[in-house]
Amino acid sequence: MPICAPSLVFVVACMGLGCAPDAAAPSLETTDAEDGEEAQEVDATEDGSDAVDAASDACTADCEASIVWAPCPLYYDHRDGPMAECATVEVPLRWDEPAGPTLGVFVQRLRGGEGQARGQLWLLNGGPGGSGADFDDWMEAFRVLDPTLDVYTVDHRGTGRSARLSCPDQESEASESGFYLTAQETAACYEAERAEWGEDLARFTTTAAARDVGQLIARAAVPGQDVFVYGVSYGTYWAHRYLQLFPDQADAVVLDSIAPPTQDFTIYDRTFDSVGQDFLRLCGADAVCGAKLGADPWRAVKALFTSVKRGHCPELVADWGLDATSLRTVLGTLLTGVETRTYLPAVVYRMARCEPGDVEAVGNLLQLFFGGDEGPSYHDTLGSDSLFYNVTLSELWPEDPPTAAEIAAEQATLYVSTGLTSEIAAATWGKYADDAWVGRWAETDTPLLMMNGDLDPQTPLAVAREMATHFTGPHQQFVTVPRAAHAVTVRTPVAPGATSCGMQLFLAFLAAPEAPLDLRCLDEIPAESFVGDPALNRIVFGMDDLWENEP
Repeated sequence: MPICAPSLVFVVACMGLGCAPDAAAPSLETTDAEDGEEAQEVDATEDGSDAVDAASDACTADCEASIVWAPCPLYYDHRDGPMAECATVEVPLRWDEPAGPTLGVFVQRLRGGEGQARGQLWLLNGGPGGSGADFDDWMEAFRVLDPTLDVYTVDHRGTGRSARLSCPDQESEASESGFYLTAQETAACYEAERAEWGEDLARFTTTAAARDVGQLIARAAVPGQDVFVYGVSYGTYWAHRYLQLFPDQADAVVLDSIAPPTQDFTIYDRTFDSVGQDFLRLCGADAVCGAKLGADPWRAVKALFTSVKRGHCPELVADWGLDATSLRTVLGTLLTGVETRTYLPAVVYRMARCEPGDVEAVGNLLQLFFGGDEGPSYHDTLGSDSLFYNVTLSELWPEDPPTAAEIAAEQATLYVSTGLTSEIAAATWGKYADDAWVGRWAETDTPLLMMNGDLDPQTPLAVAREMATHFTGPHQQFVTVPRAAHAVTVRTPVAPGATSCGMQLFLAFLAAPEAPLDLRCLDEIPAESFVGDPALNRIVFGMDDLWENEP
């Protein structure tokens, strides 16, 4: 069974640039993440400040009454859970034509404890292409974490239940990659989207989605309630655009795992490789891991790739197609999670040794993470690869990108990656014109908590830190969370039964956005474990020991 690069749904879920993480008990899930030939021109004034002010002013009279909430199950995949409230709110499809055609944007809320909540927490998911449904577990968890808040989620226009962009032929089971869209299918998918939406495909932008959020918050306003906005991954890019358009609407904003307005997907896989090196330095300094792979584990990784290219461990090649290219993908996928990255050094060690027990252990891992044939999950079906390409190739890809050949050449030099950069470079999708807000910075005094992990391969710290240089107000703080992966609120190492430091900081900030933030929990983050939990080792490798084969 061959191993494929992670689908865009994996990336969308985690920006993939997504993580909309599960706030419940840790799991073993890895998260669940060209030039267009035809440019779609949009009037640069469509998303100008005058239009934003007009839209905001138009929503002051009867916005609250314009949302009609109806009871709905929190979990649409039929799991047991509380009842929430849902609405599909009509907003302008073209924000420069308020009286023109509309588009239904889906919003869901779950009330907190008894009585009126002190505030509203709005959650913006990543991708681009993830839906608000990825936060369903979070919404229920917040009733325990902070019952004084009502929690809201929004399906970004073009995803989920907000006019999801889809290509039925390319997403059919009979297509090249089933439900998931490949680069080779993008040209036909783009033509299908254009046939349905015409020039209005250019209205599925970050700016339009940020306008939607501002309108929804205005319509849902309750006197006496504060408004908090949380964005994760691409959701931080989306939340930043919201701050550009509505710099004074929210009482506080949290940006978790940051994609700044200068975000560029051409470096995506390169940063995976760099963070992989940082992680393996921790391995080299650890008594157990260093004893297995040496003081410089990166050298062991390089040696493994060299031997695999020469035919080493042919059993895994025969059974799984685990050549040097797919091995990069395996290591890149494992790197994304706090629990899953524990197995990255052990995979290198076991493949290098390649005893029968090692082949069995690595095969068990590959079956667990790459062998599923059950098709897309409920949450996958609400994500949109079309929206991913529509936004990425317009706003998150440079005007003069490296060629596909140059990206492929760089990819060949990497040892830990996902292949996403090459996939984007090979895609064919029309680019909409940048509006006045793309690539610019917000000007706001809104209290901000900006958090990023130093072991985050999707939105690496070196890129995220750019936010810190632009937002230096008295209540705007950037926090580096040691050893946190993507989505630090829940993907920070944590002792069993404890609340992660990222989540502690998040909750403390929401409780008092203008108070000094207590950072002592940063010093209490557990050291990286390179022995694993025997119960999880048994699930992943089929044996209790992370490194050695049992009799």
